[in-house]
Amino acid sequence: MRYEQNEAGQVYVYGSLGTQSVQLMLPNYGEGNFRLGPTSAAEAQFTNSNGKLFTTGFDGEGEVIVERAADSTYTGTFKFRAVSPVDTTEVYFTRGVFYEVPFYLEPVPPVLDPVVSSSFFCRINGVGFTPPSVSASAGPDFITGTGANNTANIRLRFPRNIEKGTYPLTDFTVESAYQAAYFSGFETLVESGTVTITSHNTQEGSIGGTFSFTAQGESTIQVTQGTFGFNYL
Repeated sequence: MRYEQNEAGQVYVYGSLGTQSVQLMLPNYGEGNFRLGPTSAAEAQFTNSNGKLFTTGFDGEGEVIVERAADSTYTGTFKFRAVSPVDTTEVYFTRGVFYEVPFYLEPVPPVLDPVVSSSFFCRINGVGFTPPSVSASAGPDFITGTGANNTANIRLRFPRNIEKGTYPLTDFTVESAYQAAYFSGFETLVESGTVTITSHNTQEGSIGGTFSFTAQGESTIQVTQGTFGFNYL
């Protein structure tokens, strides 16, 4: 069972068993006695397993007593006689009870980040680097993305469940959740850096962001103005 409240303030209490259902429609939120009948503001409906509708709004009578409306729950009793508008057959409900029926709030659908285009760019010691090869993959725990050409290779790795934000980068040889590597004919060690996640669509496996880092090898490598778009699924 559950209850809902619409924009007009009316309350709907629902209960079902298989394909049969009962719906109590009350004119306002709160405790009190609500009379049921063709001229009443409150109404009770029953739908049987064949989809046949019986309602006190067409003909019938009854009462709903809301004993407690608090803590996002409804508690009370009901009884009614309802009539089918199709053939005037009747159904009777007696000693009906609803106890701490929770409020139903329709979940807000998540707002997904857009799918990014596969891309990679940065400046290596001030020189633009736009590699023709951009690739990404994901394991159970991490996403790894790479931008490479014939002379240089830059690799980034971060957790698969990473959220938007800025994180410190370390070398791949350091045990860390956020890592970077640079290779161009000689080994280097990433000493410091950051990666900023600006979008992450986990359903489509698409992530984008910016990065920069400093690596030390035969010389100091400054990687700046880095941007990436990885599609890892």
